[in-house]
Amino acid sequence: MSFGAAPPGMDEYQRLMAERNAANKRKRLIFGVVVLAAVGGGYYMWSQAAGKKKAAQAILDAGGRLAMADKADMGQFWSCVFGTDTDVGMFQSGDQIQQRIESAYFTQKATYSEHLITDCVPKLEGARSSISGIEKDMLPALKPPYDKYVASLPKMQAGIESYAEKLKSRGSVKDVDQSIQEVGAAFSTDVTPESVAFEKFLVCAIPDLDKKKDIQGVLEFLAEICKKDPVTFMTKVRADCGALVQKVDKDAKPSPSKTFKANTKKLYEEQQRQLQAWEWCGRKSRKGKKQLDLEEFMMGANDYIEARAEFVRTAKEEAARISGEPLPAEKKAKSPGGPAAE
Repeated sequence: MSFGAAPPGMDEYQRLMAERNAANKRKRLIFGVVVLAAVGGGYYMWSQAAGKKKAAQAILDAGGRLAMADKADMGQFWSCVFGTDTDVGMFQSGDQIQQRIESAYFTQKATYSEHLITDCVPKLEGARSSISGIEKDMLPALKPPYDKYVASLPKMQAGIESYAEKLKSRGSVKDVDQSIQEVGAAFSTDVTPESVAFEKFLVCAIPDLDKKKDIQGVLEFLAEICKKDPVTFMTKVRADCGALVQKVDKDAKPSPSKTFKANTKKLYEEQQRQLQAWEWCGRKSRKGKKQLDLEEFMMGANDYIEARAEFVRTAKEEAARISGEPLPAEKKAKSPGGPAAE
């Protein structure tokens, strides 16, 4: 019997152990590969999510820079125009801006025009410079609403300068309308300074007055023209005929026209209904003129409001699209002391 020989079955045992060890190595290798694959996949997904989050945040950051500039710089302009601190983002429409501007005018009629030019326009110019300076920060997705926003500012400046200039004539407009009422109230068939002045005014103001049979024809004409286009009509009347009823010298000897007797006979009535018609027409024209005075500014302001809202909406939607997260619920804004909220 040889001591160097392996016990019976030992070779088989060693073979089985070798196979088992080889199998275990394969399992460990496969497990390691699976673990590495899982870790790699997880890292890839994490890095993808992190990249999306970073890109979405970049959109929001760019939007935030404009929002801050708008609040700081344009906020100064709006506060100057309104005469009080007001968040213009709370307004639903340009009509509410127009109402606020007209209210501000009535609180300082004598100085509001100069205030707009001296105090408010420089603030708008400063805002234009500041907001144009952040163009480099605008990502492609935000560029269209940003460009629209920037383009609205010079329109607003030209409009507010035009409005300020037109305000200077408002006092004279109302003065003429008041004179029509005062002189017309003294109108009669008697040859008085007021009657002579008012008859000349009627001849000047009403086309084809000689063809009107009576006061009813004048009333019908005023009703039609003042319903259709009071601004154009009264603007011409004030410019061409207003001087005839202003500063009438009640002590001077009147010099009636050739048509005075015939016109006073057919146009005078005790009820003086035409004074009501002139007052109604003047009021409608002044209201319409206010809208026209602000028309250029409001075109720019409406563009501004739309671009402002579009910019915020685009930033939110683009950030949500990139991150894959739902848009946050919109909050309802409260009305700033009267006007409806967004």
